[in-house]
Amino acid sequence: MNRRGFLQALGLGGASLAFGRAAWSDDASPRRLIVISSTQGTVPSGCTTNPAGLPEEVPWSQDLTGIAEHELAEALRPLWAHRDRMLVLDGVSMISAELDAAGDRHQKGWLHAWTGSWADFRGGSLAATAPSLDQLVARAIARPDRLPSLELSVLGGRPVCHAGAGQQLPLEEDPSAVWARLFGGGSGPLAGARGSVLDFVLGEYDALAPSLATADRARLDDHMALVRQLELRLAGMAQAGCEGPEPLASFDHRTRFEAHAELVAAAFACDLTRVATISLGDVPTAELGLTGASGDIHADYAHAVHESPAAAAAMIAHHRYQAAEVAALVRALEAVPEGDGTLMDHTLIVWGNEVGDGWHGYHRTLPVLIGGGWSFSTGRVVHWPWNSVPVPMAVPGGRSAGAGIPHNRVLVGAARAMGLDVDHVGLASIPDAEVPLDLSGSLQELS
Repeated sequence: MNRRGFLQALGLGGASLAFGRAAWSDDASPRRLIVISSTQGTVPSGCTTNPAGLPEEVPWSQDLTGIAEHELAEALRPLWAHRDRMLVLDGVSMISAELDAAGDRHQKGWLHAWTGSWADFRGGSLAATAPSLDQLVARAIARPDRLPSLELSVLGGRPVCHAGAGQQLPLEEDPSAVWARLFGGGSGPLAGARGSVLDFVLGEYDALAPSLATADRARLDDHMALVRQLELRLAGMAQAGCEGPEPLASFDHRTRFEAHAELVAAAFACDLTRVATISLGDVPTAELGLTGASGDIHADYAHAVHESPAAAAAMIAHHRYQAAEVAALVRALEAVPEGDGTLMDHTLIVWGNEVGDGWHGYHRTLPVLIGGGWSFSTGRVVHWPWNSVPVPMAVPGGRSAGAGIPHNRVLVGAARAMGLDVDHVGLASIPDAEVPLDLSGSLQELS
């Protein structure tokens, strides 16, 4: 498909980009967060990196910067060129999801993966009971005159973004609609009417406020604070003055992801937002060169990952395909100079999964952090024993004797890297588990 590259579409080189940012950004190099959520889990045999052959029974850390490409896990090899930015976390379990009430393990997984909290089982479809990582960070670092965050989907990505209990945020699938939201709205009818409408509302409030009781005035104050925030955001978006890539209609998984990646990079470069989520749907088997009966990776391969070498190979290919997409996002961010480095130098990517494997287990999740070098010591694989926590988890053939470290601590580490002063994300503990479980704190091994 013929389309402009990111920098050509922006019409920016390093010098012009730096000048453009200085004109309207309060912070030359703000920190940004990108959450990437995948489906169907991983295959440990294709996702584990251990070039020195160290034992699983003890914790360890190995350097990635000096390894050959073939020494990196097969499913992660498209990211080899970016290994100095990576933290591959081996020995992390989604314990909170395992200990939640019985229910669809995919749904429970995509809620727990990013909220770290219980699912709400009261409705026909599970809902969140706490905000997701992206929204926690957006509340803390968003500019009041810009978009708090972007929520994007690729071919049916799961609903992983939540503002709070029961507050699921919609995902945008169409890159053209994202483009219009970011770069096409500054001259729309709402922007043109903004001053007169909001000035009228504020004038009416000023006239009414003296006659209100204290409680009513407090409620109106809260409402008008939201109106003022909207005014700031509309004005800021209209004045940002940064041209975006030309709109693109895209259809397959890769092209749609790359369009979203370029739009995220453009939005970050223009400081239109500082937080983005990309929720990845399943890659069609045809794009993987597979010939499954139904063309659905979930139905044809995922469930048999532990019993069929062919299914395991298919799921490794699925993971590798998405690793190549993540690598494209890193390249897009590295292509934009900023400060003394690039956009990628000021971005943290957290890539995780809704389940540990296609069998629906939560035992072996393998999250990957890319960037965040201001907070993390990157270029490593960090391993914890898979029996670090004495909580039994479902595994093929029965239950394990223990689990890896709680994934909640990875969420805490990411939140702290983004400047949040938090001790837990989602649940702080599960006191009524078979073994009382502390989910708070970060992971000192990441620093």
